[in-house]
Amino acid sequence: MSNSSLPPVLLLTGTNAAAWSMENVQVSLEAAGYTCHSLTYRHHDLPSGPERDAKLTGLSIADYVEDARQAIDEIGEAPVVVGHSIGGLIAQLLAAEDAIKAGVLLNSSIVNGTLPTTEEERDLGKLLISAGAFWEQAVEQDFELLVKYGFNTLSPQMQRDIHARLGSESGRVLFEFFFWMYDLHQTTFVDPDKVTCPLLFISGTEDKAVPPSTARVMAERYETAEFLVIDGACHYIQFDEQWPETAAKILDWLSRNL
Repeated sequence: MSNSSLPPVLLLTGTNAAAWSMENVQVSLEAAGYTCHSLTYRHHDLPSGPERDAKLTGLSIADYVEDARQAIDEIGEAPVVVGHSIGGLIAQLLAAEDAIKAGVLLNSSIVNGTLPTTEEERDLGKLLISAGAFWEQAVEQDFELLVKYGFNTLSPQMQRDIHARLGSESGRVLFEFFFWMYDLHQTTFVDPDKVTCPLLFISGTEDKAVPPSTARVMAERYETAEFLVIDGACHYIQFDEQWPETAAKILDWLSRNL
């Protein structure tokens, strides 16, 4: 049952996904009385195929930020944003606009100015480069790469189930955060001095896409940020077995910071 004294929550997904990927987060927060609104970025509700690829090609992170702004307008007040992966990046951009009350960032994608700290991250960047002009097309999620970088603590069955629901993603979106130094529009630049709301960066020790060593550097940009490491959690942290314990830590942080 929702508690009217609590602020609304906007849930932001990672790349390739839709609102279904935040269902575990929604269940945890709504059980504690929060009212959740889960956003699916434009065209991410389309099934895999030529139509989805055509509509995603050329889309920017800026488009997804605009989707989030529109969702906030519809909510009618500044929400708490809980964002996974690129959703965490978007939360930082919104925080710099003073558009949110607080942000919980689950294994956030990197923002402009954050460099990789591990060989695995650099190897992932090299793989993207080897794909050619990926920023000019829609890109599918490679199962083996996901198993290595994002699903590595999940059961084989869950790995297959999640991968089956993921669709293609705008290559430009991937370019804008992986290779922010070459983005003429500097789409993922966040001025940390403009962020005044509380932020909680959550990083799984087994996240190979954005490991804790990199996530901590990103969190340290902000005076209002706290950093929490979750032992044994992968990039898709909301699907890990210990998610209920992680959710409890999020709820405790929210109770102390709202």
